[in-house]
Amino acid sequence: MSDETPPEQQGPQLNPQTGYPVGQPPAYPQQPYAQAPYPQHPVYQAAYQAPYQAPGFPGHPADLPKATTAMVVGIVALAGAVFCVLPILAAPVAWILGAQARGQIRRAPQQWSGEGKATAGMVLGIVGTVLLVLGLLALVIVIVMLVNDPNFSGSSTGV
Repeated sequence: MSDETPPEQQGPQLNPQTGYPVGQPPAYPQQPYAQAPYPQHPVYQAAYQAPYQAPGFPGHPADLPKATTAMVVGIVALAGAVFCVLPILAAPVAWILGAQARGQIRRAPQQWSGEGKATAGMVLGIVGTVLLVLGLLALVIVIVMLVNDPNFSGSSTGV
């Protein structure tokens, strides 16, 4: 038998505070989400890869601004005509804007929505334009009647 003692095993020096080898950073466990920041579900992938879409419901195109404008102008024309006659002059504008907006929406339905607003503006514009024409016709009739009235004269002499 030999007197020799077994040689000490030479291993890495360990840090007494952490228990990890000196000079090497601790090895952290790999997190399951480190590969992808979001789930690899087809619905989520489609959402991240979809082209930019205007604000609105997902998969639903935004309203055409001209359609909203036509509806607002039509409402202002009819409601304003009740309080002051002047806003009724905007009715033909609502009619034209509504017709243009409806045409644009029908040509590109995947890009724009709001056909109901455009139709509402167009109908309000038609109603307002009819009322405007009837009002102007009544004004012309009243003026013609006043001019042709034998009792109507510029002098107030009474003779």
